[in-house]
Amino acid sequence: MIYENVLETLGDTPVVRLRKLLPRPTDRIYVKLEGANPSGSIKDRAALHMVESAERKGYLGPGATLIESTSGNLGKSLALIGAVKGYRVILVVDPKTPQSVLSYAASLGAELDMVSRPDGNGSYQKTRIERVRQLLDEIPGGRNLDQYNNPDNPKAYTRFAAPEIVKDFDHLDALVVAVSTGGHITGLSSALKEHFPALHVRAVDAVGSAAFGHPFAPYKMRGIGLSWIPANLRSDLVDSLHRVADTEALSICRALAAEEGLLLGESGGAAVFAALTYAAANPGQVVLAIAPDSGVNYLYESYDDQWLRGQGIVPGSLFGTSAAVLRHTVTPMYPPSPPATGNPVDRPFGEVRA
Repeated sequence: MIYENVLETLGDTPVVRLRKLLPRPTDRIYVKLEGANPSGSIKDRAALHMVESAERKGYLGPGATLIESTSGNLGKSLALIGAVKGYRVILVVDPKTPQSVLSYAASLGAELDMVSRPDGNGSYQKTRIERVRQLLDEIPGGRNLDQYNNPDNPKAYTRFAAPEIVKDFDHLDALVVAVSTGGHITGLSSALKEHFPALHVRAVDAVGSAAFGHPFAPYKMRGIGLSWIPANLRSDLVDSLHRVADTEALSICRALAAEEGLLLGESGGAAVFAALTYAAANPGQVVLAIAPDSGVNYLYESYDDQWLRGQGIVPGSLFGTSAAVLRHTVTPMYPPSPPATGNPVDRPFGEVRA
């Protein structure tokens, strides 16, 4: 198939059924591999839709500079889009951003602005947004897409990702989705609950994330969680919440690579762990987990024993066998529970867009 540019290759990502790492041999657990998108993650969908919507509205035009806070994947997406469309891209990143992500974005011409000071909670997210505000004041033509509050973020998944899932499944019992900005869980849930009225949507968050109102504490996973509740997260579309610990996500990543040949990022590992926990409690149901990116981003971090030791994680503390992983999915450290509901609160800055 021939395309006019690399952005046209976005979407129609594959879905793979797990065959070995299952609570029971008859379980039907599927993983949608969003790492197959052109820059390697699900964020390509939101980034391109936000950019093209901003272009249609006249917010983004020739000579504009895209300035965005990112922990990784959105930055890769914007770097690729900027290279194709001719925008200057400045990414505000932090020390948790994987080196492979930084190298990818820089290779495509993006400029990296590294913050080094965490906020009072030990997170860099609020510090990054403060820096975005400074750059918007300093750079003529600077524009911020504001992935946390921009409604075009969830719309990308409603309009483009959800129809792919409907095409692939005649019946779906449960959708398991990791939460960061809230974009893809809100967009997918709103569309798929209309098509599958009995669908159970399970949100997956990091232990330590405040996205659902829990107290924030630092954690090691990337691509999941926030230190505040994002406006794009609609908890009323979520049926249950599974908070996954670092060791649970890292263990399942390694087990999936060894047992299924699936190299997933940390948030994808967390989603599959939560999907296995759901399947263990609901025999015979059809379960789909969304894997936001590929483990290629993290080969020299979470897949590397030396990096783990540097983060204070003893490799031996991970569940060493698939049998041990499956035992932990039956009795996870933090059992799933109903999510807290209500309006977004404790957003540090509101909309960032200029």
